[in-house]
Amino acid sequence: MKFEKVHNKGQATLFRSKYLEALTKTHPAVIFGMYLPVIGYMLYYSYAGLHYSLLRIILTYLAALFSWTLFEYAAHRYIFHWVSGHPVAKRMVYTLHGNHHEYPRDRQRLFMPPVPSVIIASFLFAVFYLLSGKNALMFFPGFISGYLIYGSMHYAIHAWAPPFRWLKPLWRNHHLHHYKNDDLGFGVSSTLWDRVFRTMFSVAVLLLLTQLPASAHQLSDGSYKLVKQEKNIALYERWIAASGMESVREVKAVFTVKSDVRSVTQLLRSQEQGTNWNAHVKMYRVLLSSDSNQWTTYLKYKIPWPFGDQDCCLLYRFNPHTAGERHGEITFESTSSSLFPVTADVSRITGTRGRWLMEDTGGSMKITYTITTNRSKVPRWVSDPIVRNNLFSTMDDFRSILEKQR
Repeated sequence: MKFEKVHNKGQATLFRSKYLEALTKTHPAVIFGMYLPVIGYMLYYSYAGLHYSLLRIILTYLAALFSWTLFEYAAHRYIFHWVSGHPVAKRMVYTLHGNHHEYPRDRQRLFMPPVPSVIIASFLFAVFYLLSGKNALMFFPGFISGYLIYGSMHYAIHAWAPPFRWLKPLWRNHHLHHYKNDDLGFGVSSTLWDRVFRTMFSVAVLLLLTQLPASAHQLSDGSYKLVKQEKNIALYERWIAASGMESVREVKAVFTVKSDVRSVTQLLRSQEQGTNWNAHVKMYRVLLSSDSNQWTTYLKYKIPWPFGDQDCCLLYRFNPHTAGERHGEITFESTSSSLFPVTADVSRITGTRGRWLMEDTGGSMKITYTITTNRSKVPRWVSDPIVRNNLFSTMDDFRSILEKQR
């Protein structure tokens, strides 16, 4: 379901008739007003009219609520994302769901409109009744409650930022489905079935946002913002102007360690240790040169399907003029090497630049690591926590190895 442009404003025109067009839109209050009385009456009748026990009603209701999550996943994956070359099928899929992917913030089409909603709900109730008889009067309310929860979550995800931190994974999963890959992330109210059927987004693809255009213009250090602080590691970031681009992200990690410049240099040059401190790196190769203050490092990142592996080749330079036991600077930037050629099955990361700055603080050493990245196509609130957690994990492991070597 690919479109040349995704519109975050406006809405699609599905029918020429203004009357039919009106039937494709709704408001959440209308849907809740339709179904809440039905849910309440069926549950009441099951207890007062059919004399089912309260425990039986609750268990059946909860089973139906759980069943909805599987129905939601299956319908989204196999009906709403049905791929067909037939023009009628294409039109049907676009009307049902494709228009939502082209105009994801159209709030009037985030719930199924009343007419098709009632038709589908009536059909489902008939199926439930044929299969379970009067038990459908307990099962149907739970199933429709699942739909209302799903619809509310879907509306909130597209209309607002996540109100609570624990809800961010759901927001992130659905936005990745829209803006990154609509062949993954079919769960909206739950990611359970994405995990079961292996259509869950892997965060590793977003852990490699470490690219820098060489023309980036560095701003003053005062523009940094503290974004995470834990285990005596502080992460800062800022967005800076770059020639020919909107802006680029510069991330900085600051921590202290009981070590020295020589140990840092040795760790950066160590092929054996490279995969131990670099998050999601499966290959770490070092090519030394005739200049003892310069070397090349090759890193290959393991990225799960469907994104494919990525790699990068970095040229490191140690500045001998700032050398001291606990004072020095190591810079790095993207380079190319005939020993590490670009291959068709691996995507090469280019344009990276950064540095390791080491300063003596009296008894320990302060390390400031900076790296600048290109702006990702993924919404910032989706990618930001992933980038930060990846860098934090890398710096924490790097420090731990240094201190164990003492």
